[in-house]
Amino acid sequence: MARGSDLLDVKTIKATTKPGHYRDGKGLYLQVSVWGTKSWVFRYTVRGKTRGMGLGSIEDLTLAQARNEVERLRVVVRDGRDPIEERRELHAVQDAPKIVTFADALDEYMKSGRIEDFRSDKHRKQWRASLDLHAVPKIGAKDVGSLTIDDVKDVLKPIWATKTDTARRVRGRMESVFAWAMDEGCRQHDNPASVKALEVWIGNQKKAEAQNHPAIQQGDFPAWFAELRQREGMAAAALAFGVLCASRSGEVRGMVFGEVDFAAKVWTIPATRMKMKKPHTVPLSEAAVALLKALPNFEADHKDPKALVFPAPRGGVMSDMTISAVMKRMHEAKAKKDGKGWIDPHVLTQPEDPAEEPQPRPAVPHGLRSTFKDWATEAGIDNIQSEIALAHRVGNEVEQRYRRTDLVEQRRAMMTAWAGFCRGDEAAAKVVPIRAGVA
Repeated sequence: MARGSDLLDVKTIKATTKPGHYRDGKGLYLQVSVWGTKSWVFRYTVRGKTRGMGLGSIEDLTLAQARNEVERLRVVVRDGRDPIEERRELHAVQDAPKIVTFADALDEYMKSGRIEDFRSDKHRKQWRASLDLHAVPKIGAKDVGSLTIDDVKDVLKPIWATKTDTARRVRGRMESVFAWAMDEGCRQHDNPASVKALEVWIGNQKKAEAQNHPAIQQGDFPAWFAELRQREGMAAAALAFGVLCASRSGEVRGMVFGEVDFAAKVWTIPATRMKMKKPHTVPLSEAAVALLKALPNFEADHKDPKALVFPAPRGGVMSDMTISAVMKRMHEAKAKKDGKGWIDPHVLTQPEDPAEEPQPRPAVPHGLRSTFKDWATEAGIDNIQSEIALAHRVGNEVEQRYRRTDLVEQRRAMMTAWAGFCRGDEAAAKVVPIRAGVA
């Protein structure tokens, strides 16, 4: 369409070959280069400065399209803006790498996550909901490529002490999202939510956790112990012996016959197997001695000082998991009968779904030492004796220096009473040792 000031037409453009600038009107020019290429240029003046802006070649832009573009640019110039500067800014934004936020990465991960990451549709929803609740409000809008370990800690700190199980799940799920971002090139650095990256911090949180190991309740203990003694196998015997001695799993599993003085009825555990790195003497009750003598390997091995008392089925030291498995099977068997099992109502597991109630945790071997401590406290037994029995550090440095006895004989009466309680023998359980002073 003619505009009055138009000087060019399609025929003229095609015929023009001499290098130079040919005016069309309103600042539009046809530019012919020395190489014969033809393109459009818009000349304008803004803020007292005349400039030329390339619009593209005649192959990319027809005459009509070039005129329309000039009309648009003239409006920009009339507003006092520079079209060249605006185009440069636009290209800078378009050329800049797109920022992928943590929330973006989470969305994409949920679309592409491996199917084995989610046990069910419910698990998938819980997986997402936990991050939407705890992580997205704090780091969702931040570039997933620039997030640091400190950002991850900020997510975990508010929930680690009160909802430790949830915090551990959230950490693992953040780790998966960061791993996806690294695979997709959205992040170049190490995974800030990995166990390795948070190793020191997680270790410090464990030290600060005050929650006890789940234990068998005192009222249930004789029944639990009776069921344990009905179970066959070396692991069940090791667990029962550990209960009678209030010992840790590692102390029992590594026990050799050379550590037991059957005449004195004393078991001396070397420092290498003790948490406090000091030898520990355990007075053995008649029940504990009887258990040892009833072991199927007793007659063959008790004269060999290096023979393991509770060897693994295939030889060597029994694993901690083998003993834990005994308690797990006992819990599962009882849960089938009463729907509850051997649980500790005071130690709870936080559910995945916030709408669900926390559940009591099944008792574990280490929790049995807590049962012993509770029994000793309620029985009025001297605290020093029960703490020594548990191989805990007792008193301050001065008290430790001046206490030159480990109260073996006083503790023997206590361990005899404890064995009576475990077996449901009321008469034996009433044999309460007198309170001991510091020698």
